[in-house]
Amino acid sequence: ARSGLASAADGTVATGDLAAALMFSPSQEEHCAPNKEPVKYGELVVLGYNGSLPNGDRGRRKSRFALYKRPKANGVKPSTVHVISTPQASKAISCKGQHSISYTLSRNQTVVVEYTHDKDTDMFQVGRSTESPIDFVVTDTLSGSQNNDETQITQSTISRFACRIVCDRSPPYTARIFAAGFDSSKNIFLGEKAAKWKNPDGHMDGLTTNGVLVMHPKGGFTEESKPGVWREISVCGDVYTLRETRSAQQRGKLVENETNVLQDGSLIDLCGATLLWRTADGLFHTPTQKHIEALRQEINAARPQCPVGLNTLA
Repeated sequence: ARSGLASAADGTVATGDLAAALMFSPSQEEHCAPNKEPVKYGELVVLGYNGSLPNGDRGRRKSRFALYKRPKANGVKPSTVHVISTPQASKAISCKGQHSISYTLSRNQTVVVEYTHDKDTDMFQVGRSTESPIDFVVTDTLSGSQNNDETQITQSTISRFACRIVCDRSPPYTARIFAAGFDSSKNIFLGEKAAKWKNPDGHMDGLTTNGVLVMHPKGGFTEESKPGVWREISVCGDVYTLRETRSAQQRGKLVENETNVLQDGSLIDLCGATLLWRTADGLFHTPTQKHIEALRQEINAARPQCPVGLNTLA
């Protein structure tokens, strides 16, 4: 019913994938009930697997990932900015144990933005890396029988630390997406060749190599939904038009009237896998396994016949 939504900048979503995205597991039905703890922010679903990976879910590598309010906030927000002229000084700041983003402008100049704890947000990170900072491990969606783990890892176009999703801990639990994720040293490094710039207000920003693209459906996530326009999200969460090519160094144009807030049905293209974002409210109002089973029984009760073999289907 929703095959009109694109699953990548030039692809389409299979109906089966969305059917899988609509359904709950039994435990998820309980978590999504209103006014029950823990608070569920939403869910990410990897399109292309109809609800399960070929080799099954293993730890943080799975076909879907539910984001719940953390016992203790782990969000971060920008604080101090340092302009560094030597690599040693840049390394010293990056090793302080705080989160930071380094923008290498030249061999002699690096801008390091330190991040401080934000008690009002929870951060979740998505990427190909299996290191501990990644909450949801995502590998390439390959066709046919090419599902060997090593093949996916060595040939992947998905960034090891692809993106981060930051959720407000207070209602309405707004979720925002940012390109790039912090590594095990709590750092994000944008090297000399990465697309980066200083905005008019003075703060630095940049893009990851293959980019993080987002598309919001028009008219909400319903049967009447229409595909929106694909945009690229920057490291600081600003919205840009697409680059001429996926990894071009020249950024697109800033789209000032759009934000990085995820909506029910938003698609996230990580260049190798596409994720569907479902809000907790959206999931609460979708069909459950019980509803689908009731429909199946209703169809079987009518004893439909195959028009070719004339045998009763069940």
